[in-house]
Amino acid sequence: MISTSKSVPELLREKIPDVPVSKQPVRLLVCGLPKGVDSMVHQLHVKGVAEVWEWSPPIPSPVGGEVIRILIRYFAE
Repeated sequence: MISTSKSVPELLREKIPDVPVSKQPVRLLVCGLPKGVDSMVHQLHVKGVAEVWEWSPPIPSPVGGEVIRILIRYFAE
């Protein structure tokens, strides 16, 4: 689970724990106004990309009034 007590740059520098063997983590970010970000997360769920609960909670963005949600996926090396 992604902590929202850290800034976005801190979160992006943070090591991802429990990375599966032979896999590389990739962080997907959705950024924008809260309503649009939530809408995009739900649209990606409908398309089978990820469950809504797999995304981080909204994290305040450096851009005033906007949020960021992060999803971690893995790919084979």
